[in-house]
Amino acid sequence: MINLFRKIRQKLLADLPASKAGNRVTRYLVYALGEIILVVIGILIALQLNIQKEENKEKKVIEQLLKGIQADLKLEVERIDFLQAYYGDITNGIQQILLNYQGKESNTNQELGQYFLNTFEFRKFSKFNTNYQTFYGSGLLQEIEDKTLSEEIITYYSKQFLEWSLEIYQQKASSFDFNDAPEFNPLDKLQRGANYQFIPNFRLDVGDFYTTDFKEFIKEPQVLNFLVDLLHQSELVFNNLKTYQETNLTLSKRIQKYLDQ
Repeated sequence: MINLFRKIRQKLLADLPASKAGNRVTRYLVYALGEIILVVIGILIALQLNIQKEENKEKKVIEQLLKGIQADLKLEVERIDFLQAYYGDITNGIQQILLNYQGKESNTNQELGQYFLNTFEFRKFSKFNTNYQTFYGSGLLQEIEDKTLSEEIITYYSKQFLEWSLEIYQQKASSFDFNDAPEFNPLDKLQRGANYQFIPNFRLDVGDFYTTDFKEFIKEPQVLNFLVDLLHQSELVFNNLKTYQETNLTLSKRIQKYLDQ
């Protein structure tokens, strides 16, 4: 393009009369002006190409980070699936204990003991947000063309209702005082696995039998109140897991739709 402008300029110079000194000055001025214009045009073209190059590079980085968020969301779904099954079992176990108390079910003492001790186990949940933190910290999150999508991503990672409900469950499960429950035999607490931790990553390993008579144990008001309170919280956790999973899948689909454009 610059060569084309240069040829046009040379043609115009050639067409100027060369017989007079004034025309020679004009010729030089036109030549100088032409050179300046060519330099400016060259700079503008170079700037435009550089801008396009940077925009393409930025677009690729955004796409990679969005794919990273999708991968994180997939990992979260796997964790949520586990927690749904886990807290679903706890909820069902507490309901089973209460049905025994009401005389509507009849479980063995071993089954009731397992249901009861399961309530003291809990699992936490943390978002897989490494890619989001990188995205947000780089400032590129605001550069997504679909501003609604960037807002949805920020909202998703800002909500903590699931984490809070799990924290509350942990607090409630840890609040039960065995010392104030005379019907509970302390030896039953010692039948857990040798590697038992306060926040275990495995099921409790109990003995083949319990010394505690759980059918009598659950009749104590403080035990009954504890179980009812924990049941409400476990149901809240279970519902939050379901809501969180739906939000997770919706966001993943929105990201995929944006990437497919």
